[in-house]
Amino acid sequence: MAIALMLGSAQGLYAQELDPNLLQFLATADTLYTEHIADKDYAPVPWEKDGLHAGMEMAQFTLFTRRSDKEYDVPEYVDMYIRLKNCYGELVAEKVEDANTTLAFMPYGDADFLVLSMKTFIEQGGEYVFESGIPWLGITKTSDVVLVDEPTVRINDMNQLKTGSDLNGQILFNTGYPYDHSRLTGQEKAEWTLCYQAPNSKERVEIDKGEMALTFDNSKTPRLAAIDTLKIFREKPELGEYYFEVKTDWEKDALGDMSLRNSLFQVVDTLRANATIDKEKYQLGTDKQLVVNLSLDYGYPFIHTTAPDSIPTVRIRYQITADGEKVFSDSLKIADQNLAVEPLQRNDQLAMNFDEVTDDLFGDADMMEIYVHVTVEFDGNLQYTADFKPLLFKSESTVGISDSQFADKKSSSNMLFDLQGRSVGTNPANGIYIQDGKKVIIK
Repeated sequence: MAIALMLGSAQGLYAQELDPNLLQFLATADTLYTEHIADKDYAPVPWEKDGLHAGMEMAQFTLFTRRSDKEYDVPEYVDMYIRLKNCYGELVAEKVEDANTTLAFMPYGDADFLVLSMKTFIEQGGEYVFESGIPWLGITKTSDVVLVDEPTVRINDMNQLKTGSDLNGQILFNTGYPYDHSRLTGQEKAEWTLCYQAPNSKERVEIDKGEMALTFDNSKTPRLAAIDTLKIFREKPELGEYYFEVKTDWEKDALGDMSLRNSLFQVVDTLRANATIDKEKYQLGTDKQLVVNLSLDYGYPFIHTTAPDSIPTVRIRYQITADGEKVFSDSLKIADQNLAVEPLQRNDQLAMNFDEVTDDLFGDADMMEIYVHVTVEFDGNLQYTADFKPLLFKSESTVGISDSQFADKKSSSNMLFDLQGRSVGTNPANGIYIQDGKKVIIK
């Protein structure tokens, strides 16, 4: 549906500011169409028929301009909007943009245009209102539209959970629109069962079941499709596979295979990681490397891998940055088909060498903070990250203070030192200092 808007007269506050001659250099058009609809599993299906259907709606509003004969006073901000409401006035989606630049440039350029676009998914068929406009120009357009739909049963939010999460599943029974409610007998219902299969077991056990009456009460909103929702909740379900099935005696002919729906989902473990570094401060020349101690465990066998590797893969990436420059970078790859069938427990030591750290990076300082970044990925997805900021000294002699000296001075006088290793007493100005070999912030 494409609609060319008529230019109306400005009203209210804007009427005092708008030069009516400006309108002769403008034109507008709006469009609303269905890009795709959703199948029973919410997968997109292109909509190639005429008219509008419940699904993914694309709304557009375009302002066309041509070169004007003079400059016009344009407000600092000019609202240009598109919105969708249902026929009862409830806002479904809205987008607003500033048209100031396009309008203000008219005396200096050739023909131009500004497109405002918005996508929104509408589950519920029925009667809606499509609005667009630029209030300052007195341009407004309102169109009544109808989104048709068919009876459906869809399962939502029941795919894969990580251990420790709650299951919040929904089954939506949608009458579609238009729908003849006189077809309902008052006896329609839905029955469901939930089965569980433990890890390394071949037996599927029924753990819950129930039924729900389907009323499709739309007495308050008769111009919209009626939707009944069956909610399935389980608090922190155990690791394993779950099989959910729901069947209904409502509209069997119209629903076809949707009158019996099922879903298989898993509760999977999370790759856990923990990283520490061997020291809080290092001395160049004395300490040849920094060591990251990393432990990994993954205790559940239902792991399915996709790209970028053909077999389950854990990647560990780590780097040192000094004075904004990367001085060390490396990675560890653990690729093993057994990661998908056996628990993973692993401890690694990742060594980062100081070979690329030179005195030039210190500048005039005898000490600097280095940045250590560690990430762990599984199946191409980030699972863990850790950051450390230890101190690195040029050498013991140039700093003029050692670990033991830090400890001695703290115990004797609670002394503070600046980042160059110079004593600043016990009551310095606000800033970052070293006390007992550790950074402290004085505020």
